[in-house]
Parts: sequence; C-alpha cells; structure tokens
Amino acid sequence: MATLYTITVKNIEATKVTAEVRVDHPDAGSDIGSKDFALQILLETGHIERPYFNKLPIPMEEWKKLVTEHPRKDEYDVMHQYNDGMKLDITPEEGQKRNDREYSQKHNEELALQYGRKVSASGMSNGQYYVQFDSEPLKVIDVANKVILSKPVKRKLEKDLYTLEFEVADAEYLYHLREKMRYETAAWNLSSYYKSEIKVAEGEAVLLHYKDAKSDKFWQIIQNGATLNITYGKTGTAGQKNVKELDSVQKAEKDRDKLINEKLGKGYTRTN
Repeated sequence: MATLYTITVKNIEATKVTAEVRVDHPDAGSDIGSKDFALQILLETGHIERPYFNKLPIPMEEWKKLVTEHPRKDEYDVMHQYNDGMKLDITPEEGQKRNDREYSQKHNEELALQYGRKVSASGMSNGQYYVQFDSEPLKVIDVANKVILSKPVKRKLEKDLYTLEFEVADAEYLYHLREKMRYETAAWNLSSYYKSEIKVAEGEAVLLHYKDAKSDKFWQIIQNGATLNITYGKTGTAGQKNVKELDSVQKAEKDRDKLINEKLGKGYTRTN
C-alpha cells in the first residue's frame, strides 16, 4: 500500500471529530475536504484488517473488541463492503484452480454474471480462499452524505499539514474511535473523481436537502422547456421561489444539471 496521508485523531466531542492530516506523498494533494474522505477515516479506524496504526492509545485487543461489538456493526459491515469491495469465500478446489490463468478468467466472468460486478483480486487469508469484487465508490459517496452531517472544514496548519473537522449524524458512529489514534492510509477524495449520476426528465422535480448543526434547508428545481423553477428555504416552510428563463431547452438542461451538481458538492442529498 502506498501511503498518501498520515492521519491523527486529535479531538472527539459528542458527534464532532477533529483530525490532523499530513500529506506524505507528492501525488496525494490537499483535496481532503469531502464527506467521503471523512467517512473513510471512520471506516479505516474501524476495520479489523486495517488500518496500519502508528499509534493506538488503547490495547489492540480492546480496540478489536470495540470493532466487533460496535452498536452499528451491521451498518459498518455494509459500508466496508462498498469501500473495499465484496469479499466472497470460495472452495479450496476453486482457489487452487485459479492458479491457472485460463480458469481464473473464466471463473471471473462467471462470478461477474452471477453477482453483477467485476472481480478485482483473489487470494487466501487465514487458510480461506476468496475472491474480492470491485469497490463501489458511488455508494460510499451516497452513504457519506447520510453519515457525515455537513461538508467537513479543512484548515491549513503549515505546508502539507491540515486539520479536518467533521460531524456525524449520531455519536454511535464514533464508538470505536479514540483520540491520539494515528495511522497511514491510501484514502482519497472519491467525490472529486466519481460523480453521482442524477437522471432528470423534463418537468421532473429534483428535491435536495441539507442539514447540519446550524441549518435545515431544502432546494428544489423543475425544468419546463427553457424555464427553471427553483424553490428553496428552511425545511417545513413554503420557501422562496425563483424563475430563470434560458435561451433554449438545451441551455436550461445544462444549467439545471450544473446547479444540481453544485448543491450536491456542498453536501445536499436528494430526497425524492
């Protein structure tokens, strides 16, 4: 694993976390202020097979117990599957046959048809043969929009050193997390590369919602021909209305999609 960042958990207060992020690789960059990057901190510090701790402020066995007895373990298991790719145990016979390249390729094709996703790796762990499917970054992004309340706040301390502050929807998500945890990671900002596709038909309302500790608001857009009807405001109110007239249907569609993506980038999630 190439280390991109070293992350240290600096402070935990109720549902809020402050982490220190050091850029270790010249190609890593500082684009770390996304919800999915924050979620990956929670996932990697709560993964039995990871992370690569440089510092663990509690005994390893105590940390493993926190992970295995996590009140949201089932939810974390699903999120790990999205982030890492689903792992499927196979028989010793299948595992040994996969040493043959032709068989391995054919087996991958069969599994892809059966499970609807590509095989990315295979191997043996603790005497058990397995195959691993591709990760599902769009699902990670979608889950992050629900678990992380608002867009994380990134602050630069010095060259290649930042703090990242974020808040989760429920303190239970932080059950396994401890201050002074430090680990190396190859995590990166998924949403900077993968864009959620929202397919919108003319006349269809797209309703987005945003909530954090200070605000709870909605934003809705409907495109009718070359006209955009936008309604926004505090959740539970009728909101304010804005009408935009564009030169053509094509321009209206382009402007609609741009506005939707801007809102999604700010932490809004679709609710319809």
